[in-house]
Amino acid sequence: METLKRVRTDERIILADGGSALLSGSVMVTASEPGFIRVDFETSGAPTVMLRVTEPVELYDGDLIAAGGQWLRLECSGHDGEPARLHLLDPRGEPMVTFNLNGPSLSIGRRCGDVVLSHDGLLSGLHLQVLNRPEGTFLRDLGSSNGTWTMIRPGEILPAGSVIGVDERLYAVLAPPAAVVEPSEDDRTWPIDLHTAA
Repeated sequence: METLKRVRTDERIILADGGSALLSGSVMVTASEPGFIRVDFETSGAPTVMLRVTEPVELYDGDLIAAGGQWLRLECSGHDGEPARLHLLDPRGEPMVTFNLNGPSLSIGRRCGDVVLSHDGLLSGLHLQVLNRPEGTFLRDLGSSNGTWTMIRPGEILPAGSVIGVDERLYAVLAPPAAVVEPSEDDRTWPIDLHTAA
């Protein structure tokens, strides 16, 4: 499994309203609705397509996470009441170590956290956090220098401005922002009836 090291973008893509662009010849991004982009690609023979995590994102069973030189995979809990698990993967993608998500969160870093991976010089001191909530499992970057990345699913809708990694190339994809609706004059003023007491 490859390591995503760079955080600067190779290219900045600005989409017109409803416009689209092809990234690395195989990934289509479209300005789907104001302030959002849609990412589409074929799953067979597709390149690795990753999202740089800048705000908490929901994780699903089987999702891959890249942080520093590490790859992790989430295994959601089954119907038997077992907690969700996070697998640290070896270079072949097989689980080396498994961490149960028993509590509300699990943090990973090079110097501190619930899981310390001191041998990985690409991890920040405190790199990421997996949040275990009743409504789902979420991934949060903790201000790492090399970023925390997760796989993008075909058809996924992302906020405009997202940084997308396609194999070893990074794209910042911008789209028209959501329209700001200015209130009309009628909405800003209310008629006031003043009555004086006699």
